[in-house]
Amino acid sequence: MKKLRRFGTGLVAIALMMASLSGCGSEKSSAKGSGDSLTIEDGKLMVGLEIGYPPMEYFDEDGATAVGFDVELAKALSEEMGLEVELVDTAWDGIFAGLDADKYDVVISTVSFTEDRDANYTLSKPYVANAPVLVVPQDSDIASIEDLAGKTVAVQMETTADYIIQDYVADGLATDLRQYEKVINAFDELKAGRADAVCTDSVVAAYYLGDEASNYKTVWQSSEAEPIVMCLKKDNTALCAELEKALDALKESGKLDEIALKYFGTTDVIPSN
Repeated sequence: MKKLRRFGTGLVAIALMMASLSGCGSEKSSAKGSGDSLTIEDGKLMVGLEIGYPPMEYFDEDGATAVGFDVELAKALSEEMGLEVELVDTAWDGIFAGLDADKYDVVISTVSFTEDRDANYTLSKPYVANAPVLVVPQDSDIASIEDLAGKTVAVQMETTADYIIQDYVADGLATDLRQYEKVINAFDELKAGRADAVCTDSVVAAYYLGDEASNYKTVWQSSEAEPIVMCLKKDNTALCAELEKALDALKESGKLDEIALKYFGTTDVIPSN
């Protein structure tokens, strides 16, 4: 198991911003495996995720065992619903296409809430607080995204962080945007000095800073929260409702807090709604 890192108190404020977001809100139906099962395979919940985004989903030191907050959440939700779980490792740039093609029932893989995703998919209520941030070396003179002019910034491709920087570039920011398949690659570039900054999710930045907080710092955080949600096909509100019901049960039992403490070192990132 990789060493656990602790989050700063900044995410507490983000969690408070999430009460206005609602989930699928449909009538709840059984998902426990029957002739009219809500899942693609009767009795099984197939979960799409990109296993390469610590501390949310990643491979343990053996390189084969999937671990992380989302991994344990998916297993706990399935158990609560009386279903077997199957984890489907999928590249991030194709994860929503896989959902559209019925390769899995739900994406539980650090999916940030955005208006565009909300318009095209059924999103659950948030289960983790989050916001985009900018990470730079401690001795950097970068203090904002505007300061990236003439600098190099690394991101994971097709993430909200990538879209944020692309928007700034479209508006005239002269920065060298470098996109990578895995967020791990972006941080490797920062540590090697080949990138001046990394833009990513706050939950991921806190994990990567960890014991190296003396070498790196967060200099910018978006004023707009992007809480983490589960993502299903647009018409799959019934399964979404069952997942939310199971999520509420995990909150009530303390299981969700237990998982949060294991991977985040705090429960402050878990919304109360």
